[in-house]
Amino acid sequence: MSSLKNIQSLFIAIMAFLLIAGCKEDEDYQPIPDIVYVTSTAVTGTGTAAATTLPSSVSGKVSVSPATARVYVNTLKDNDVTVTYTLAGTAVAGTNYTRPSPLSVVIPAGKWYADIQIPVINAPLTGNKTIVIALVTASNDTQIGLGTDRNYKIFTYTLTN
Repeated sequence: MSSLKNIQSLFIAIMAFLLIAGCKEDEDYQPIPDIVYVTSTAVTGTGTAAATTLPSSVSGKVSVSPATARVYVNTLKDNDVTVTYTLAGTAVAGTNYTRPSPLSVVIPAGKWYADIQIPVINAPLTGNKTIVIALVTASNDTQIGLGTDRNYKIFTYTLTN
């Protein structure tokens, strides 16, 4: 009986060794990074909550305020995510819009998004003007932009008459 027990123990040890030796770390495995990205708040698909595209630009009349872009996280977070951004474009702060202060938005813990709202000044334009929002940093080791090319980190809001 003891030799049978020894054989069983040896068999278990060999199987464990083969199992461990046969397992190797997948060198191509890359975890999905935590990211934030910016898009329009527009619903573009059918139904009230559908979205078939992620628009990176939108237009709005100067009589409609504020200009809004939505910043999303790709996974729900346990902590707030603070996202800083810059403003550029052909629209002029103080003439075409009121510059928000600070240039950051907080996505609360447990939420998917927060809105960047830029108050638009209702004044006639001599031509369309753009407000370009570029995401710069995000807290809690969160990356900016989607995919390997980091799309959706820049958003253009075009002001029209």
